[in-house]
Amino acid sequence: MKALSLHSESLSRDGNTMRCIERERKALLVFKQGVAHEHVLFHTWKKEEQDCCKWKGVGCDNHTGHVTHLYLSSRNSPFPINLTGVTIGHSLVELAYLKYLDLSMSILSGLTIAEFIGSLTELVHLDLSVSHVKGSFSDQIGHPSTLQYLSLRDSDFNGCVPIPKFIGSLNNLSGFTGVIPHELGNLSELQYLDLANNGQTDGGNFGWLFNLSSLTYLDLSTINVAPSSIWVSFIQRIPSISVMRLSQCNLLAPSSTSGNFSSSISTLHLQQNYLNSSIFDWLPQLSSSLEVLDLHDNVLKGRIPESFGHMTSLTYLNLGHNLLNGPIPNTFGLMTALSYLDLNANQLNGAIPNTFALMKALTYLDLSANHLNGEIPDSICNLSSLKVVHFSFNNLTGSLPDFTLLPSLEELLVNFNQLDGFLPTVFKHHSNLKVLDLSNNYLRGSLPDFTGSSSLESLYLDNNEFSGSLPDFTGCSSLQVLYLGKNQFTEWETQSTGLLSSLVDLDLSMNSIHSTISEAHLSNLSSLNQISDTIPFWFWNISRSLSLLNLSYNEIRGKFSYIHVRIREIDLSSNYFDGPLPPIPEDCVEIHLSKNNFSGTLLSLRVVENLPLSYLDISHNQLFGLLPDYWMHFQGLGFLNLGYNNFSGRIPTSIGHLVSLQTLILRHNALYGELPVSLRNCRSLGFVDFGFNRLSGKVPSWIGEDLMRLYALILRSNRFYGSLPNEICHLSNLYFLDLSINKISGKVPPCFGNFTSMINNGHEVSEHIYSSEANSYSYFDDALARWKGQEFEYGRSFAYLKMIDLSINELNGEFPLSITRLLGLNGLNLSGNRFHGEVPPEIGQLQELESLDLSTNNFSGEIPTSMDGLSFLAFLDLSDNNFSGRIPSGAQFQTFDNFTYEGNVGLCGKPVTNKCPEDDPADHVLPSSGPHEVDGDDNEYERWLYISVVLGFSTSFWSFIGTLILNRRWRHAYFLLLDSFKERVHVVMAVHVARLQRKA
Repeated sequence: MKALSLHSESLSRDGNTMRCIERERKALLVFKQGVAHEHVLFHTWKKEEQDCCKWKGVGCDNHTGHVTHLYLSSRNSPFPINLTGVTIGHSLVELAYLKYLDLSMSILSGLTIAEFIGSLTELVHLDLSVSHVKGSFSDQIGHPSTLQYLSLRDSDFNGCVPIPKFIGSLNNLSGFTGVIPHELGNLSELQYLDLANNGQTDGGNFGWLFNLSSLTYLDLSTINVAPSSIWVSFIQRIPSISVMRLSQCNLLAPSSTSGNFSSSISTLHLQQNYLNSSIFDWLPQLSSSLEVLDLHDNVLKGRIPESFGHMTSLTYLNLGHNLLNGPIPNTFGLMTALSYLDLNANQLNGAIPNTFALMKALTYLDLSANHLNGEIPDSICNLSSLKVVHFSFNNLTGSLPDFTLLPSLEELLVNFNQLDGFLPTVFKHHSNLKVLDLSNNYLRGSLPDFTGSSSLESLYLDNNEFSGSLPDFTGCSSLQVLYLGKNQFTEWETQSTGLLSSLVDLDLSMNSIHSTISEAHLSNLSSLNQISDTIPFWFWNISRSLSLLNLSYNEIRGKFSYIHVRIREIDLSSNYFDGPLPPIPEDCVEIHLSKNNFSGTLLSLRVVENLPLSYLDISHNQLFGLLPDYWMHFQGLGFLNLGYNNFSGRIPTSIGHLVSLQTLILRHNALYGELPVSLRNCRSLGFVDFGFNRLSGKVPSWIGEDLMRLYALILRSNRFYGSLPNEICHLSNLYFLDLSINKISGKVPPCFGNFTSMINNGHEVSEHIYSSEANSYSYFDDALARWKGQEFEYGRSFAYLKMIDLSINELNGEFPLSITRLLGLNGLNLSGNRFHGEVPPEIGQLQELESLDLSTNNFSGEIPTSMDGLSFLAFLDLSDNNFSGRIPSGAQFQTFDNFTYEGNVGLCGKPVTNKCPEDDPADHVLPSSGPHEVDGDDNEYERWLYISVVLGFSTSFWSFIGTLILNRRWRHAYFLLLDSFKERVHVVMAVHVARLQRKA
């Protein structure tokens, strides 16, 4: 039975109809009292209104006045109706003639469902779908023989839900939670069975399905049907089945394809299972009737069968997100009824078939994320019904066909291909086009104007080779997103973007626009790039609706003392703003003001209590003065960077209130005093950088006791003293420790080998996530490290750096043997201390070591030969020690110059000039005969060697440079490659080169 769709407004009444029964009117008022909160649905239910049949949601019999219909669904309301079960039970009993009851999308508390159902002997239709039912069924009473429709679809039952006896009389059942009972097989007249999306339901034995001989619709989606293959038998044995939905049922491939299949099945949804390509063997048996087939998100492999061309009744086919390969069959053109085709996210190759032009009914075509090549056939543009075309993430070449011949086209995505040529000028006549994405291709020339594209909402043309002036966008009244970055535009002649009242995101970055920015250019925009000007006063008045303001990486100058708009995220970083910091807007959750010229103190922020701010970066400015003691108002802060300023004084104790803080950077200031004990409350801290200040005292033991999530601890260049606490070894997540340039003394704790993250190989997480009720965002670390004798600042690549730097302290004792257990260590710096004794041979275990500095200590003895095996080692400094003996002869050691070993008078052998006593003198004396002849041969050899090198280098260099100059596509790809690797070049390239050497 179809679900009734009844509204009280549709119940007609005339002058001769009866008013509602008083007893039932009072029962409805009692029912209303059971609503936990006043609901808009009951606004017409008033005591003074005597005729309850006029109340909203109430329907009565015109002749008797009895209430027969209650439509109390919350479908059209933003809030559900919250009812109590006891009140419902007592009040509904009085409605003895009730036939239709809809409480869908409600909260029913304490409700014993069958008790009040059994009391309503006239009830025909009960809808409790999409409800939160805190109660249970009960089969202790009889059943209402009249009930024909029960919908419990998408409901959430809290409690035991056995199936009552009355359920056997239904011919339409939808949804419940629990174990599906075999008694459902008694519903021999059932035509519609929907048990989908009740997540806790366990399928059990499905043998009872074969008794449902009248079934036409079956939906068991999200129910665990595996490992049973009974679903195949069901299709074979139930002749009336028309629609079958078994998505997310853990289905496996059928073991047998023999037997006859139902000739009536028209819709088959088997997506998001574990079916393999054997399912193709029995699909042809359904070819005469099948109209809808969905197999996306399975494990289909191999080629798509040609037999699909015989399924001429298909209107919907989805094979996306599988492992299919090979070309798309030409026989697809025979499916002339097909209107929806999705083959995305496979491994298909070859060209797009010309036979697609035969599928005149096609409205949706998705071939994205494959390996298709060749040109887009012009015949595609003959499919006049096409609304959506997705060809992105392929290897398509050539120019764009004239998609403007598709009058119904709404979405065209051909991004991330290798298309070239010009953009057709007739795009401006596309009145239905909503999304156009041609980004990341090699399209060139001027842009046509889009004056006729009134429906266009998103336009992505970034990362191409377009040039000239920006076109006129005046007619794009619906445009919200405009991405034109990474092109070669030079002029912004029109001010049409200022008239786009719907525009919220504009990207013009990485162009060469030199125009003056006016009010008309800027109005209503939320993201601007490559602007060289000041922000005018009026800008803040026209940006009140913004949620994101990103003006970073420009050349904007000037000062401002207020931000009146309610913006959640503000990014003004990398500009030339000066003057005091603006106050923090009340609703702001992220503020990026780094790399400007702001000055003054933090008092200008003028904070208020309970700010939702979670990200604050004001580093690289000219701020000064004491840090205010008001951090208790920032308890949601997850990221705080005050580095590279001139702050002085002590770190305030209120900073301990930042219990959500994950990253704290105070680097390069003039802070002094001890670390406040209150910091131990910041237990979420993972990254701490207090480097380059005047902080003093001992390294606190509570760092290791309470800050267990620390992965980076940087106290570099301060005035810490005393011995290192053993508690620091509790930091199992630590992979970067920099305590250099202090006055730390004593021995390195023997527990240093407990740093688990330094023991394990591989890199750590580079992108960190902060999430709270108010906001969530991702960010990368910002660290300064001395690596291979030089200072480097690391961002994204910091996760690849596992390092201990204890240099320039007053540490003593022998080489800390525990460090040799840190097998994942990339860098170790113990220079400038008072270590003595021999370096243990176990140092050869540090196979990942790339940088080792032991200079300016009192180490003695021979250099361990085990270090020959450190094939990744690219930097070594052993200078100013007391090493003696022969320098190891491994290839790695021969790459270091004399500075590596200077100050060790006892060392001998290459590359130093001292010869070892055991060397044979004959090895170092040239033969006495014919010295001039030998010299002549050497000189001739060297002369040709130099000539060959110069000629080879010149030829290779100018061949490469000439190609970049003449080939625009190569030049474009080359600079993109340089851009993507600029942050990782210092670390990642060194690792890869060393590994290649090792393999060689």
